[in-house]
Amino acid sequence: MRDIKVVYQPVVDLKTKKVFAYEALVRSKSPDFESPMSLFAAAVQHSCTGELGRIIRELAIAGCPTHPLFLNIHPAELNDKFVVQPDDPIFQHSEDVYLEITEGVPLSHFRLCQSILSEVRGRGVYLVVDDLGAGYSNLRYIADLHPRIVKLDRDLVAGLRKGTRMFKLVSAIVVLCRELDAMVVAEGIETAEELEAVQEAGARFGQGYLLARPAFPPPPVSWPTSAGRKAERVTLRGAPKDPPSVRGRR
Repeated sequence: MRDIKVVYQPVVDLKTKKVFAYEALVRSKSPDFESPMSLFAAAVQHSCTGELGRIIRELAIAGCPTHPLFLNIHPAELNDKFVVQPDDPIFQHSEDVYLEITEGVPLSHFRLCQSILSEVRGRGVYLVVDDLGAGYSNLRYIADLHPRIVKLDRDLVAGLRKGTRMFKLVSAIVVLCRELDAMVVAEGIETAEELEAVQEAGARFGQGYLLARPAFPPPPVSWPTSAGRKAERVTLRGAPKDPPSVRGRR
């Protein structure tokens, strides 16, 4: 299980064009696991998702100690309750921690999810609802879990253009999230047109290959210098302090 590594992709503040936080993404060095999904499928099969999740969090925090981090939690990890242990790595990080729970978490896990995440939130960890818009969307997760951030799935962002019906839908989702005190990250931004559209729709943050690919060490933002051109880019290094409305965990 130590045959894994962590890479980082920036979550970018679309106003300042700089790094707001980094999402830690697990990668396996073994040819037996082609993707994180296959790695966790094997962990579920062998009843060791809690142990795997803790190892990933240890690596993630060690590799990026000076920035806020987004860390993914597999639903099966909730059964092992590693994440609520006082010595879990998330409570040792000097910067803000955002735990990502997929919007597709099974309803059978919902009450357990709500209980455990409420406990860690009470210790100063923020919650993120991931993949909103991927397949069936249960908006109850946003209402009941009180996430600090909601991430729009790539399916909502792909090919997004201003003035379209999908653009109106995304804009309405952003307004809804704001009303529920959640900020929005648009995931999977790959073109300048998509970047312009999510900015116009009101998304606070963005993430995707256009801005930076996952890498180690944590990469800087590569912001397009012109909305209509992808070739010319400017590199923005460093991460500003979080906006006053976001910080306050410690």
